[in-house]
Amino acid sequence: MPYSPDHKPKTRQKIIRSAAKLFKTVGYENVTIDQVMANAGLTRGGFYAHFKNKEDLFVATVDSGINLLSEPILSRLRKAEKFGLDWTTAFADLYLSNQHLNHPGKGCALPTLSTEVARSGERAQKAFSKVIRGACGRLAGKLALEERGIAPMTREEADEWFENPPLDEISKEYRINATAMLSMMVGAMVLGRAVDDETAELILSSVRKTVPRLKSPQKSRTDAVL
Repeated sequence: MPYSPDHKPKTRQKIIRSAAKLFKTVGYENVTIDQVMANAGLTRGGFYAHFKNKEDLFVATVDSGINLLSEPILSRLRKAEKFGLDWTTAFADLYLSNQHLNHPGKGCALPTLSTEVARSGERAQKAFSKVIRGACGRLAGKLALEERGIAPMTREEADEWFENPPLDEISKEYRINATAMLSMMVGAMVLGRAVDDETAELILSSVRKTVPRLKSPQKSRTDAVL
């Protein structure tokens, strides 16, 4: 019996979902094609009908929109907003928590992937750069929303703004601060996973205290002067 017309695209998406999960859990370098296909419930032979190699798969995974944050973290951030808590502080506390430190597979993909994509090919690096720019853009949009740097909007409009921020409407200072915040938090998590518990806590607690200061462009400039 012949396959249906949508069999190939569905199989491709199944492979991409499997790869995205493994890339987040164990990193780019450590994932094998056999692992990806086994996790998808498929045989290795079917891989090459969709992708040339692992780098090609990684690019496709990024293009399909790899989720950087797990649903539990996103859910807790929404709850913090609902109760009127400061979003930037809540984000820093969750991201730089011991739970995130000790369970990389349930957290952000950036600390796991950052140290490994650097050793990969140019296409993978360009794809990862796209992920970083997108994350910084969404964070900049969120900072602008929190500081009321844009016109008021409905919750639906705010969600759309967060997912697809119009960077030409966001001041350069927000984009700079967002990039600094993301770099500090990802770097802290990478270092924290490489050192002993005492040093890890020193790193995480220091960045937890520093990140909220970057929320407002005006405040960060004042802090820099002081």
